[in-house]
Amino acid sequence: MQSLLQRSPPSHLARTQPGRTHKQHTSIANHVAAPRRSLQAACQAPAALASTVELVQQRVRQQPEQQFQQNSIVAFSTHRRLEEPEQQPAVPLFVSLSDELCAACHRQPEAARGGLKALQCLGVWGVVVNIWWGQVEAAPQQYDWAQYQAFFQLAGEVGLRVKVSFCFHGNDKHTLPAWVLEEGKQCPDMFFTDRAGCRNTECLSVGVDHVPALAGRSALQAYTDFMAAFCDNFSELLGNVVTDADIGLGPRGEYRYPSTPLDSRWNFPGIGEFQCYDRFMVASLSAAAQQVGQPHWGNSGPHDAGSYCQWPHQTGFFHHQGSWDSEYGRFFLQWYSSLLLLHADQLLGRARQTLGAAGVRLHAKLPTIHWWFNQAAHAAELTAGLYNTGSRSGYLAFCQVLSRHNVGLVLTGGEMRDCEQPSYALASPEALLLQLRATAASQQVPVTLGNLSTRFDQAALSELERKGFEPSCYRGIDLGHVDGLVFDSMSDAMFEPQNWLGFKDWAGRMREQNAALAAERQLRLRRPLAARGKQQEQPQPQQSQVAADQPQEERQSALV
Repeated sequence: MQSLLQRSPPSHLARTQPGRTHKQHTSIANHVAAPRRSLQAACQAPAALASTVELVQQRVRQQPEQQFQQNSIVAFSTHRRLEEPEQQPAVPLFVSLSDELCAACHRQPEAARGGLKALQCLGVWGVVVNIWWGQVEAAPQQYDWAQYQAFFQLAGEVGLRVKVSFCFHGNDKHTLPAWVLEEGKQCPDMFFTDRAGCRNTECLSVGVDHVPALAGRSALQAYTDFMAAFCDNFSELLGNVVTDADIGLGPRGEYRYPSTPLDSRWNFPGIGEFQCYDRFMVASLSAAAQQVGQPHWGNSGPHDAGSYCQWPHQTGFFHHQGSWDSEYGRFFLQWYSSLLLLHADQLLGRARQTLGAAGVRLHAKLPTIHWWFNQAAHAAELTAGLYNTGSRSGYLAFCQVLSRHNVGLVLTGGEMRDCEQPSYALASPEALLLQLRATAASQQVPVTLGNLSTRFDQAALSELERKGFEPSCYRGIDLGHVDGLVFDSMSDAMFEPQNWLGFKDWAGRMREQNAALAAERQLRLRRPLAARGKQQEQPQPQQSQVAADQPQEERQSALV
């Protein structure tokens, strides 16, 4: 077998700058934002803070289509499917792995190999692995990739592709790097803060994206250095084994604020709380309020937005005639969501310059906050920074950013049905998924769909299959099939006999669905060829005998 480290990347994913040194990657990390100086200036200049969304949208409109295509590492389209030399299926199936299985490559490599081989035999195309910032960077710019090196080697030998998920956040099992938490003791405002002053250490505030609070580096610089170091260490695997990457934009790696913290402060279906009270975000809010001539709006967030576990009707801000739709409410929500959008635009731009330039396809996750979706204010979405209401589409600007950076969209909740939701939560995961898919399609952003909760029952698996493959299952709107499926996750529960049989049958149906799509594609390709062949077989019309008997001069004059 050819050595894994000697494989050449596919031609269409070849790195644009092979042999790049760490010093060169560091240079990229330091200068990648040069084309985005206008956005950085917007972040730093008080006069522009309130119009960040318009600025981002203007940049999208100003970029010519031809330039967009020329700058693309991989051109995405809703109807142009990405292809691999080894005949990637139309809807490749990935399975998320638990951190324990990834770590088992060191302790029990043969057991890990057996588990991965079992997936590969079922037709699984690849696996998703979390790359934890807190685990790898134990000291500033000191990276330990040993655990992942062993896993990538094993996955490649088995024949599985790998999607890495960059986790610039923590959870109940992982924290941010210890040195970052130590820096936070000196500068606690680097963490998101709620109205009561409680700090959330799941991830760093977007307010420090350009503040050198991390041993002399800003948050964006630290994220970029991390991605560049990953590219340096795994340069020979990028594009052939490591083919995809999810870029973490917030808690759980999702594009949102930590409005529903992991601790006991929140429970379903609470609306959550705004996370805008660190001094950096308050300064930004104050500057934006000054710009619109309402300086008193910049003192704090809404005073009547309630608490984590409250429902919309229990607040003054979110109830059906609340101030969320007042002039002040619209100002605040626009500012709050615009900082999140700016963070995503800049981080994805840097990911494109590092990972994207190395032939890795990029993705970003949107949360599916489906509770209170049928309420006018969409309260739970608003506290998360997603300015989506019954009268306003809140996901278009984000999808425009994804399109410009050639980044795919990852959605979860594909297994959920409205009929399974409690009526009191006014939830509609199906309507939300329809809106998200339609918005992505309007910007030609490819969509990967996954499940939100790990379920092996046939009702959930069949629903995920239906929403992945049936073109018109979204209330009759033909959105086509998705560009990928992710099953979360492979753990000990999967290998329980009943669960394994259920997953095995479902994976078999995925193979059949992909085979049908491949046959349909081949049929479409043959039709133009057959039509061309028939045209060539048709006899040319013969000249009439009278015309043939005419002298050449007469025929020419007749033509004139």
